[in-house]
Amino acid sequence: MSRRAIAVLAAFAISNGVAQQKQPGNSQTVLRSTTQEVLLDFIARDKHQKLVTDLRAADIEVLEDGVPQAVRSFQYRGGRDDSRGRTGQAPTHAGPGAASSPLREINLVSLVFEGLSPDSRRQATQAAKDFLANEVDRNTYIGVFTLNHRLALLQQYTNNIALLTQAVDRAATGAYQKFAKDIEAEVTKLNQLAGDAERFQPIRPGSAEERGPVAADGAHGGFLQVEQRMAAITIEILSDQAGNLSIDALLQLIQAQAQLSGRKTVIYFSEGLIVPAGQAERLRAVVSAANRANVAFYTVDPSGLDTMSRVTVSNRTTQAINSVDPGAAEVTATNYQENLRGLAEDTGGFAIANTNDVRVPLRRVMEEVRANYEVAYAPTSSNYDGHFRTIEVRAHRPGIRLQSRKGYFALPMLDGVALAPFEFGALTALNSQPSPHAFEFHVAVLTFHATAEATECRAVFSVPSRVLHFTEDSKAKLFHLHVAFLALVKDAQDQVVRKISRDLPFQAAADKRAEFERGELTVTLPLRLPPGRYHLEAVAYEAGGDAASTRKIALVVPSVGTLSDLVLVRSFQPVGEDRDFTDPLESSAGKVTPEVSPAIFKSNGGAVGVYFVLYPDQGASPEVGIAISRDGKLVSSAHLSLPPAEADGSLRVLSRIPFSDFEPGVYEVTVTAAQGGATARRTTVIEVK
Repeated sequence: MSRRAIAVLAAFAISNGVAQQKQPGNSQTVLRSTTQEVLLDFIARDKHQKLVTDLRAADIEVLEDGVPQAVRSFQYRGGRDDSRGRTGQAPTHAGPGAASSPLREINLVSLVFEGLSPDSRRQATQAAKDFLANEVDRNTYIGVFTLNHRLALLQQYTNNIALLTQAVDRAATGAYQKFAKDIEAEVTKLNQLAGDAERFQPIRPGSAEERGPVAADGAHGGFLQVEQRMAAITIEILSDQAGNLSIDALLQLIQAQAQLSGRKTVIYFSEGLIVPAGQAERLRAVVSAANRANVAFYTVDPSGLDTMSRVTVSNRTTQAINSVDPGAAEVTATNYQENLRGLAEDTGGFAIANTNDVRVPLRRVMEEVRANYEVAYAPTSSNYDGHFRTIEVRAHRPGIRLQSRKGYFALPMLDGVALAPFEFGALTALNSQPSPHAFEFHVAVLTFHATAEATECRAVFSVPSRVLHFTEDSKAKLFHLHVAFLALVKDAQDQVVRKISRDLPFQAAADKRAEFERGELTVTLPLRLPPGRYHLEAVAYEAGGDAASTRKIALVVPSVGTLSDLVLVRSFQPVGEDRDFTDPLESSAGKVTPEVSPAIFKSNGGAVGVYFVLYPDQGASPEVGIAISRDGKLVSSAHLSLPPAEADGSLRVLSRIPFSDFEPGVYEVTVTAAQGGATARRTTVIEVK
């Protein structure tokens, strides 16, 4: 392979020292809409941990969700610049379209150093040099990164050992990002403030915090509680800050490599991976993204045999938070080292920890970088409904242990975008049987500008605020809630064609809670769909209350039309300079909040009117009328005066109708627009209670 080809392969868009990918694409481990093929790497070892290099396709079995899969191609990639492998075994193909790409012979290795103490940094530097001392094949390219407040590239991918060694030395310099130590210090303070010698102990016995005074008398009790709460808040903030920084950077590195072929390995030097409190799904997001992008993680905790167990630190963090906020332990508890282990094992690698000699396991990592099997198969299931498909590779020969990825979500990477972290809980709820319905939940899809190629839509999710789970912070005088909305649009073959979602953590002043509970929580999301028939499966998921409700609606998307759907209006608010001109629910007059419930209650004022958008042809002005009927009898009708046209030529019309004055019953509202001999008509039904 030419040097130019290598340069193109390994070239990332580098901006301010951060590896970025301009346009993420489908990776080798994602289900691609064109070939519907899954590519999977695995490692084979015998009972003595020696690599097994002579397996053939008949020696293994691939199962997806427990169902055997037909292997389309099988290849051993044995390194040493020999694409046929050490055994001379040529790739085995079992079906059309399974030809091996020469780019798959490239191995990319990323050395990432994050947040290490001075002692750990020295050990990590030596460990990395020991890794580089292993013979590096010409088809293996290594890059060096640091993760300190941002992901920084120290050395572009190369197999020049001298350049890599210099980059590793640079990784040992710079500021020490001590999030974990800061958290540890706050835990010690909080434990000491708790004043319970039997249950709460300082993290580091003999520390200054242990010897410090404890304000335990009644006169200082109120201040003591304030100190406890401040320490607990500090721990949560530090955890969120550190965890989000790490996870965002790892996702960035994964996405930057998603389009690159070949085996991709990350050796992650860290004393522990912090996950934000209550957001365990963020770690799952990293695992899923890595499995989609064919990236295997090997994690290295260079702190060695520390006298202070990471489990002890985790347990005491949990106890400290629970002393101030009982019941919060479940969402706060985390084992930083176990997070590293999970990241490694779930992506096909392994964790190196609790040892003072990492040379042997790092030699094993290099073995696996350059010696692995690759299989390709077309899943027998064509139902890509968003659930997690487990993958298992079994060996028919006894005494063989296979190491591979754990699975993937059966959901296309639409527009190259993987699942967002908050979507995992929502997807789990959406796939639950029976379908959950913990609270009232309404969904609608409104169609606007229709063309032969695609129609502009707005999906509307609505939940009565009173049914949601509120938590209150009495000290800060705030209330909190956290809801996520997600919907899958599926075609007539039940295949996912679009995914839309929104995460909505919310807080407000506690004295506003009663007012908020009387209202409705509504979210509108943009959606473009080609003309056709679909169905939409939606879920509202409470992250805090762990409750969910689902809805399924049919959807017909028109190919042509000059009149939008009719939108019942719950509220209409003025817009300022930050108006979104692309949103059909906003006009120069104001912004519409849709009412998607089929029933309007007179007691709470009901809807304020009907809104629609007209897309007239150039020429004569359209004539627009509105009629309201009940049981086939006309109740009211009117000719509507039209507002000035928007910049795009559309007419955005609000007809204010006092539905709260109507007698209870079911009403039909019809809007008719006539122009140049053509007539467009839309009708909606509303029930007044």
